Amino acid sequence: MSLVPAWAPNLHPLVVHFPIALLFAAAAVDLAGLLMQERKPVRDTATWLYIAGAASAVLAYFTGYAAAQAMGASGAAAALLDAHTDRAFVATWLFAFFASLRLAMSYILRPQRALRIGAFAVALVGLGALGQTARLGARLVFEQGLGVRAVAVARAAAEQAERASADRAGEAPPEHVEAPPEQPEREDPE
Repeated sequence: MSLVPAWAPNLHPLVVHFPIALLFAAAAVDLAGLLMQERKPVRDTATWLYIAGAASAVLAYFTGYAAAQAMGASGAAAALLDAHTDRAFVATWLFAFFASLRLAMSYILRPQRALRIGAFAVALVGLGALGQTARLGARLVFEQGLGVRAVAVARAAAEQAERASADRAGEAPPEHVEAPPEQPEREDPE
């Protein structure tokens, strides 16, 4: 049994959105913790969001690296893919380091407000790198079509998966309904 559904080209698009959501949420909670100075639980929540975001960024980095190796892009797509990979490397390992720093700040050190503000500035730099990574990834998909299969290919793969599933369950496979053929355009009798 594969972790990748028939309609997905690889595992990367299924995991890549978790670090984006978690790390931006962490920064928002972190900002709230800075504004509410005496709310240590809010700051600790930001720390755990940074840790979860960094862990999911590592997973996204390695699934993306594996996907890039399997795709074999060339030309403009290869240059864009290299830039995306470089930015992903920076963003991933910056947040991995930053999450460990935040863990120390929450449970070992008792940082003053200036250190917490400095740490938040580092998080903003990381979010900038993450945003650049996401922008380049979007360009790979929407401009270069990397990792995107044609609808007909995807539909055929889904139908094949349905038939295989029905065969395993002992059911009759679903009938495929053909679209009506296109009618030729009529000339205007004017």
